This record gives sequence, C-alpha cells and structure tokens, in this order.
Amino acid sequence: IQLERVARERVLAKIKEVLGNLKQFIPEAIQSWESEQSKPLTFGNFIEATDLSAVEVLSKKTWSEWKALAYKTAPPSDPDIKTARKALPRIALRNDPDLLKDFQRLDKDSTVEEATQTYGQAQTTAMHYIMWGQKGENVGVDSAESSFAKWKLNPTIAADAAEVAAWCTSKHTTTLHDIQLPYACNLKLHAHYGSGEIKAALGLSSINKTGPTGQGVIHIEKLKTYVHLVTFRKDERDFSPSTQYRDYPISRTKIHWESQSTISQSSNTGQNYLNFKERGYTILFFARLDKKQDGETCPFQFLGSAKDLLNYEGNRPISMTWELEYATPAELFELARSV
Repeated sequence: IQLERVARERVLAKIKEVLGNLKQFIPEAIQSWESEQSKPLTFGNFIEATDLSAVEVLSKKTWSEWKALAYKTAPPSDPDIKTARKALPRIALRNDPDLLKDFQRLDKDSTVEEATQTYGQAQTTAMHYIMWGQKGENVGVDSAESSFAKWKLNPTIAADAAEVAAWCTSKHTTTLHDIQLPYACNLKLHAHYGSGEIKAALGLSSINKTGPTGQGVIHIEKLKTYVHLVTFRKDERDFSPSTQYRDYPISRTKIHWESQSTISQSSNTGQNYLNFKERGYTILFFARLDKKQDGETCPFQFLGSAKDLLNYEGNRPISMTWELEYATPAELFELARSV
C-alpha cells in the first residue's frame, strides 16, 4: 500500500492510539481470536500473537478479567483478587524452570500438604513472596500451608498464574544450571529472582519474616557471604546521590562495583572484601538493567560468584573490579555496557 507522507503518519498514529488503549484493543483481539487464529486462546498464544508486553497487560487486569470483559460475562469473584493479582506480572518476569513448574503444579495439586512437602521450605517461601508480596501476618497467614490454601481459594488467579508460568517456560532460551556454592542453595545461574526469592533461597526469610533490607548489599555472616543486588541504570528518582554507585560491566566476566559509601579499606567489611579468599568469603552478584519495567519491579539476574578481585582503589566507597566465575549473558552485557 502506497501512502503519501501525511496520510501515512496519520494512519500510524491511529494504530498506535488503538494499541495504546488496551481496554479497547485486548477485548477486541480476544473476541476475534477464533476467526483469525489457528491456535487455542491461551495467555502465551495471545501475547505471542499481539506482541504486547505481558507485564503491562497483567498490570491492568488479570487474564481472566480480560476474557470476562471481552465475552461480557461476570468478572472473577476470587476473594483476594486485589492482592493476589499483583503476583501475575511478577511471575511474567521470572524464568527459573522449577519455580515456574511449581506454579503450574500448584493449580493442579490435589492438596496443599502435597505441594508444601514436595516443594521444600526455600521454594515455598519464595513462592509465598511472589504470590502475596509481603509477610504472612499482613495477608492473614502464618505458614506455607495456610499461604498456599489461601492462594487456592482464588481459582482464577491460580489458573492464570499457571498459564503465565507456562508461557514463561516456553519463551526463555537462556541456559540455566545449578552451581556449586559452599552451602545448599537452589538458585540457578542466570535465572531471574526478586529480592524475596533470593533471601528465601539463602535462608534469610520465612513466611513470617521478610529478612534483612539494605541498599543493595546483604551481609550473611553465618554463611560468610556478601550478596550484591546491582541496578546498572540508576534513575535519580529511585537512588539518592549517596547510592548512585558506579556499577557497570567491563566485559562479560569483569564487573566494576563500588562498595557502600561508608566503607573504607581498613574497616572489617573492607578487609573482608580485599581478603575474601583468605577469609573464606563468597561474593555473589545479582544484576538488572532497570529497577522497573512497565511499572513492575524488575527481578535480578543471578550472575554467580566472584572468582577474583582484580584491583581496587579509594575509600568510602571503595572502587573494585571483580572477575566473575561465569560469563554474564550476552544480552544483559550488551544492554548494560551502553548505560
């Protein structure tokens, strides 16, 4: 189709306007699905066909709510839909195959007891924080069993979560695998995790306790481990001048990182870093490009442990160059190096 410039710009502007109005576009796309698509209507097939942002779609309504709106049926009546719906965009940003599989199984497991016994404490705690986003007492539960039972009382949410998890499982191509740490840990190299899942995996949280908070560093003294949660692209609205650390990848195996602004080389923390091998410390890195994606908090990608401290300089903060045990995924490196 040949269009003169002004007409083309108007047509493109109109298309963008329609696509931008999700409340109109999504129901129309669902209504016309059977006549235009050969695949069954699932969340995954819908996202692939429309090329919409899964996080943006799920931040507006649940998948079941969108279908009810399109078909003009009664909306879902799940008792905790306002709180539980927030789990769906979180799941859409995850890629740990075990975690995704467990959300699919949770929709089908016959009893809560079977689920909690099968998944294990670290995994059930991680799933709790994805499901509810806060400690148990704030949502009226006090154990993994009661958390899962509450989840299963919201059948459309549980079913939507299973569909979203199935789509995430199918679309991620990054190879994930277990790595050896000095202690038991179910985190997978290059998988994406929120801080709640990271703390659960390292034994720092429970259903009733959210675990430590901090400015991007968690010191686990009993495990002799420093956990670094790095955001490469720091927005001034989210980071104060004192936390605008210069963290960036130098190569796929080297990362420049700055300590907290109160740390000097002579301090105990500084010495733990500078002599981490001699003191038996494990240095873990988790990184993300941005803090938010379509309004949802981005998870961190697990980069594994540091192999060597190549150089360091300065005080408060200390600037360090670390060599990683494993190469950073090419996609994250290419995006982060341009920040």
